[in-house]
Amino acid sequence: MAMRIATALSQAKRPVIISGASCETENVIKAAANVAWALRTKNKQAGIVLTLPECNTMGLAMMEGQRLDSAFNAVRHGHVDTVIILENDLYRHGKTSVVDNLLAAAKNVIVLDHTNTATVKKASIVIPAGTFAESDGTLVSNEGRAQRFFQVHEAKEVVQESWRWLLLLNIGEKMGVKEMAGWKNFEGVTAAIAADEPQLKQVDAITPPSNYRVNGQRIPREPHRFSGRTAMLANVNVSEPKPPVDPDSAMSYTMEGYRGLPPSSMIPFFWSPGWNSVQSINKYQQEVGGALLGGDPGIRLFEGTDRSPEYYPTPPEKFISLEGHLLMVPVHHIFGSEELSSQSPSVAERSPKPYVKLNPEDARQLNVIENDLLSFEVDGQPYVLPVKINDTITKGSGGLPYGLHGLPFVDLPSWAIIKQS
Repeated sequence: MAMRIATALSQAKRPVIISGASCETENVIKAAANVAWALRTKNKQAGIVLTLPECNTMGLAMMEGQRLDSAFNAVRHGHVDTVIILENDLYRHGKTSVVDNLLAAAKNVIVLDHTNTATVKKASIVIPAGTFAESDGTLVSNEGRAQRFFQVHEAKEVVQESWRWLLLLNIGEKMGVKEMAGWKNFEGVTAAIAADEPQLKQVDAITPPSNYRVNGQRIPREPHRFSGRTAMLANVNVSEPKPPVDPDSAMSYTMEGYRGLPPSSMIPFFWSPGWNSVQSINKYQQEVGGALLGGDPGIRLFEGTDRSPEYYPTPPEKFISLEGHLLMVPVHHIFGSEELSSQSPSVAERSPKPYVKLNPEDARQLNVIENDLLSFEVDGQPYVLPVKINDTITKGSGGLPYGLHGLPFVDLPSWAIIKQS
């Protein structure tokens, strides 16, 4: 596989990397932030909470990355010959026909992922990436708080974090980023991000550096009562091997190390004598229910400002329904809409089957009742789905579940053409 990767990269004269959540939400985030600020000037108790579609949508929006359509167009017009996709199923973000054409037009499609997605099945080269439990990284929450996450256990040689694969494969040379050759570990990557991205300039200061020690000791990942290390590898060797060394953090992969309170940004578990598990969290807090000793982990990358509110000059148009049409909007479910959790059999059991939600009055006009099949088309994509009637949805609109298995991607909101009366 290494030879195939090297050959593909050597032939890649014009590569593009597609990574993380879609940037389509950037304008929505900015507009909502303006509205939230305006509300606060009128009533300090008012606010808006942005629930973003994927774990690092906010971080990617702050990097001002280009829209996914830009990557599609670059391949379509021959400006790019190699596509590198990082832990992302493009079929969840684009129409099946569009993604099929993109992957067919690219000379090489290299996918780094830990899950066998529809995109992985179309790749010419697949590189095994580590899951969250095998990776180090930084996430930016919906409140703009950057927080570090740590590997639970060491990734084996055949599995590496996506960012480490990019370093090992010398992607930087092909992308024209020669300084990547100097990045040896996680700190090298975050230092470069902090230097190059003004809105992310503090991400390298979230946790102490990898050479941080307390009395010469690392922070142990495992509690002192952790047992079974020898048994875990007894099928290989009954002699316990030397624990791996973590080059990316000040934490160890053992139960040995500093036993006092670690920095709040590096707490691996909660335990205190006479207390069990998270019941001991009060021992780590300034007061019960208060902030952690040393401050809450993470760094807020942006805060509210004192600038004048920006009001929209005109109110939005009143919604007017169209005969023979429904304005389809996305409906999110706790079970089923999130990509990875829906891979779990227990979550899948609790996930709803694909359906279309209708207002009772629309259902009467269309002469359908609960569980009747409704045929319609959205942006050229045909659907035949059972009806769920609910008066919480506006008359003249319909609801399509987001992300459920069996439902192809469609960019919503969008008008649906009803195929039956």
